[in-house]
Amino acid sequence: MLKSLKFVSAWCVRFSGTKDKKLNKINNFKTPLKMFSINKRMLRMKFHYFLYLGGVACIVGFSPTIAKQMGYSPMLVGYLYTYLSILSFLAKPLTGFIVDKFRMKRIMFLAFIFTCGLTAFALNFIQELPTENAAFLSCNTTTVLDVCSNIGGQLPECDTSLSKFLKNNSESITCQLFCQPNKSFSDEICKSWSMDYCIPQYNTDTNNTLEHLNVSLSQIITDQIENNFGFQVKSVQFNENQVLFPTCLKPVSTRCEIDCSNDVIMKLATMTKLEESILELHQFWEYFIVMSLFWIGQAITWSLQDPICFDLLGTRFEDFGKQRCWGSISWGLCSIFGGALVDYFSDSDIHKNYSPIYYLCLIIVMCDFVVAYKMKITETIGSKNTLSDVFKLLTNVNIVIFFIWIILMGICTSMVWNYLFWYMEDLTQKYHSEQRLWIKTLQGSAIGIQCIGGEMPFLFFSGWIIKRIGHTQCMALGLFTFAIRFYLYSIITNPIWILPVEFTNGITYGLCYAVLMEYARIIAPASAVSTVVGFSGALFEGVGISLGGLIGGFFYEKIGGVSTYKLFSGGSFFMGILHVSFIVFSKKNVNGIGTIS
Repeated sequence: MLKSLKFVSAWCVRFSGTKDKKLNKINNFKTPLKMFSINKRMLRMKFHYFLYLGGVACIVGFSPTIAKQMGYSPMLVGYLYTYLSILSFLAKPLTGFIVDKFRMKRIMFLAFIFTCGLTAFALNFIQELPTENAAFLSCNTTTVLDVCSNIGGQLPECDTSLSKFLKNNSESITCQLFCQPNKSFSDEICKSWSMDYCIPQYNTDTNNTLEHLNVSLSQIITDQIENNFGFQVKSVQFNENQVLFPTCLKPVSTRCEIDCSNDVIMKLATMTKLEESILELHQFWEYFIVMSLFWIGQAITWSLQDPICFDLLGTRFEDFGKQRCWGSISWGLCSIFGGALVDYFSDSDIHKNYSPIYYLCLIIVMCDFVVAYKMKITETIGSKNTLSDVFKLLTNVNIVIFFIWIILMGICTSMVWNYLFWYMEDLTQKYHSEQRLWIKTLQGSAIGIQCIGGEMPFLFFSGWIIKRIGHTQCMALGLFTFAIRFYLYSIITNPIWILPVEFTNGITYGLCYAVLMEYARIIAPASAVSTVVGFSGALFEGVGISLGGLIGGFFYEKIGGVSTYKLFSGGSFFMGILHVSFIVFSKKNVNGIGTIS
């Protein structure tokens, strides 16, 4: 009996061992399959970042200069981007709350990717603001046609870089002038130009409407000292009479609309025509509505794609940058390619053709829609306490400081996103007019360096960097780097030297964006991940970018680009000092408030 029990026991142990070996073999076989499935999902996430960010890169990057070409002033662009940023501020946390509460992440993600592609393409059909070609015809010891002025008023601002085109032009310049009714001007030219037949006309015509004048202009710019571009009138033809080098006994002037044979003069004299409020122009409302839909679409897509990536990563938050860096690569490549396309398809270096980037965005974003449709998206488990869980975060002083830092970084980033291209064009206009022909390629190259040379490596190694120096130190580093970056902008006169400065974008955006997303994900309650991540993104864009666009637009128009960047450099340095002071204070705090690390 004892022998029988020993035999059964040995047999059971042997069978058990065999079964364990079989289970181990099955598990060993399942492990690579599971890893393959995870890698496949992450590969799709990389493809999404690569396609989506590349698709919208050209539209977002060139949108300030597109608005400028459409006739919008720097201040108006500042207001517009403030409004768009507020839209993002409202849309991002609201979207996060909806997907956390109602499990609609997949539907909204796909819907707004599609919206981005269609609205970006719709921009191709938006008309520019109505313009007029205005000039002042002044008659004194000489007769001068002023086509622009640097002192503001009723003439457009002068583009000094265009003067070289006029000096090299050998063709005669003729213009037709349609001048405003002005009795004193009409009476004087009738007397001084010996046109006696025109006096009875003005005695009987109560409107004092001048018939159009045909004039021939000298190519010499006669009035640069007075901050105007004035061309001496060599001859004027009024009906059938012609007067050579006309003069007047007393100074008179009138405002005219002009139609000249020279394209450069027409460009100098072009200004936005606002006989009525801009709010009454259908061109403005078309642009406003399409840009609003595009901005909402890309804001919501941005607020959802990062939580989706974190869901796929699980507990490996430090690998977020390795996924996100593919978006930076694509953003840089497509910006360079898009800028080159604009220059290549533009017939003039003055008026650029942006149509190629609208088609490029539509094609790439629609490809991304197919990739996103095949992605596995995990829906968040809803909670009744989603909002209360979020508001509890505001009771922690370190998290409040984190939110303030997000706003500061948004303000600084706004000066790069909204005004760097504008600043590059101003430098080109003032110092290096020969670079106008390929300025869009230069601007695209700047974005390429920002993304590929700056963001990509810092995003890829962001987890390693954050582990070694901590979140708070990375935040301070971002503010100090912005101070250096803005100061370098302010002392550069050749826009090509802006390119090496753009490597700093790796710290100011790449590293700091990873800090923002990772820390937001760490502090987020399990029931409100999308809400907290969306709220953090909304603070960055909706508050920070919004304030930066408004403040930057005001100072850019009032004191110019150089002084504005110097002002922001000093402000960034000061806020960096305050942030370091907070780090030191929080470590010594007797109440035991910990630092963000």
